[in-house]
Amino acid sequence: MPAIFPLRVFFLLLAMVSAAAWSADGRILSFEGDVRVNGEQVTADTQLNREDTITTGPDSSVKIVLSDNSVLDLDSGSEILISDYSFDTDEPASNTSKVDILAGTLRYVSGRIAKEDPENISFTAGNSTIGVRGTFISITVAPPEE
Repeated sequence: MPAIFPLRVFFLLLAMVSAAAWSADGRILSFEGDVRVNGEQVTADTQLNREDTITTGPDSSVKIVLSDNSVLDLDSGSEILISDYSFDTDEPASNTSKVDILAGTLRYVSGRIAKEDPENISFTAGNSTIGVRGTFISITVAPPEE
């Protein structure tokens, strides 16, 4: 466990330093295994935008950073949709982040949107909508029964 902490801090610092230069809404920080965005296998250069669906296969995981320095961490068998996202340092009142958790586990560490306008952050999980009033959440959604 102690060896993992410095690696997480490194990725978070990397995200904070480079996020302002991005043209996309987010990027892949790291991934392992079968991770797809809109059905296409991710690479280290994959960029993320509003309305992108991210899925992780068995024994796979992905760490994502959004342009406001929010970090999303998905475990294996997860699927999320970035249903709405907008971040502009010059227009903080219009910033918004809405993520739909369709299946699996999502861990979230808040960025600037949550710190400046926490009411503009929401997560939908099944029939529930979750607002963020802290800096870290973890949500698990069971896949639909067939």
